[in-house]
Amino acid sequence: MNWNTFLGVTASTSFLLPVAAIVYYKLYTHRSLAALLISYSITSLYNFAELQLIPMPASFTNGFGVVNNYLDIPLMLTALLFFCPIKQKQKTVHVITGLFLAYEVVLAIQFGLQPKVVVYIMGPGLLLILAYAFYLFVRHIRNTIVYGKNAGRTLMLAAILFSYSCYGFIYYFYYLQKTGAVSDIYLLYYLSSIFSCVLMCIGLALTNKRLKLLNDLKVTRRELQMFFNT
Repeated sequence: MNWNTFLGVTASTSFLLPVAAIVYYKLYTHRSLAALLISYSITSLYNFAELQLIPMPASFTNGFGVVNNYLDIPLMLTALLFFCPIKQKQKTVHVITGLFLAYEVVLAIQFGLQPKVVVYIMGPGLLLILAYAFYLFVRHIRNTIVYGKNAGRTLMLAAILFSYSCYGFIYYFYYLQKTGAVSDIYLLYYLSSIFSCVLMCIGLALTNKRLKLLNDLKVTRRELQMFFNT
């Protein structure tokens, strides 16, 4: 096993770490985090198939890769709703997600599962994710620094922002510049994936701790209300 293959296996496995964390902490009850779980699971499965660690015909693997790209942006937009509790702003994200899905339907009708469709999906999709994730990150990091709250969510957003920034570089050099340094592109993808997944796991652990604390506070308040109302 060469160095790139080792990193590929490590990166593919690292996508399962947030999946395990979401399942272990039972955070899949949040629809947005269930979308994150699905996104990481599909990406991990595709990476294992591409590394030929899961026996699949090459044509099926290529088609699966395109399907992964079709699903990636809508799933991540849904996942980002976890960081935006304001219903009115959530409606805006729902509309944007719906419009992007409609755009993907048009691409699917025109190109089907052809690999070249990735250029048209990931270009605007990456811009959407980066813009919205950056907006949310700035809001959360301000609250974390000033009030010492939501450090877990801030780390989760940092993981998403970092990984999709790296994917943006990969998109630019691989699809637009058509660089020949493919091994370097894979190296960047593997290393960024490993780092972001570990960061996501830490963020999920801290978020779960805070959610449990908030839930305990709600229970205590209900008990106090029942006590004083008797």
